[in-house]
Amino acid sequence: MYALAAFYQRLVDLPAAQSACELVGLPRLIPYWPGMIAFALLFQVLRLSSNTLSSLVFGAKFDTLAPRKKYDWGVRVVSQVHAIAVVLLAIPIFFKEELIKDTLYGFDDYASRVYTVICGYFLWDICVSICDIKTIGLGFVVHALASFSVYILAFRPSLQYYGASFIMFEASTIFLNNNWWLDKLGMTGSKLQWYNAITLLFLYLTVRIMFGTYMSYHMFEDLKARGYQTSAPLYYFYRIANGSIILLSYYWFYLLIVGAMKRFSSPKPSKKTE
Repeated sequence: MYALAAFYQRLVDLPAAQSACELVGLPRLIPYWPGMIAFALLFQVLRLSSNTLSSLVFGAKFDTLAPRKKYDWGVRVVSQVHAIAVVLLAIPIFFKEELIKDTLYGFDDYASRVYTVICGYFLWDICVSICDIKTIGLGFVVHALASFSVYILAFRPSLQYYGASFIMFEASTIFLNNNWWLDKLGMTGSKLQWYNAITLLFLYLTVRIMFGTYMSYHMFEDLKARGYQTSAPLYYFYRIANGSIILLSYYWFYLLIVGAMKRFSSPKPSKKTE
């Protein structure tokens, strides 16, 4: 354990790494960047081992899936572990005094550690999406890059308090993944999937739509009042990125409702049946 800690510190003390962090305007990233890389590697180990674990748990229901489905299953296992972890870890950020005092530019070590996990996940996501770009398309690569860019800026430091609000969006991801797995396990339209869908819609409405809109409004107001402390490109980047996320959340909520209605609506009986 001591040797591992010593190796970690050696990485932190690398002059090249410190210079790179300073060059891109992220000086507070210096003590955390090795952890970000480590989490990206851990997420890849989880994906590679997920098929073996899933086969042990679900048996033939998993083993009979097509190779592509098994790959997607592993990616969702990583997504699920990340979502559950960061939602729970993000809650204490709202109560950190330094961040409450300065919601735009406050810095907290605990919050930075949480953002290290998130950046590690999206760094992994970038690599996976690029390797799979022929199948999933450019959109997923852009999403991963945009998400990584937003959260890495927490190490300026910037928006560490408000960033926790958008981490909470991942609560709906947990039940979205559940829905996908229930389909693949042959439980489409089951009561369990119905309860999962209701929970998903409730969380999406309360966390992403209501809470997300509320926190976005306050963030916009803070930026309006103190935006002069932020460079113009970064100021407009925050406003455009956040506004786009909120608008997309409204659109995706509509799609979720339409999808749920199609999935669980009873088919109309044919004239012959009548």
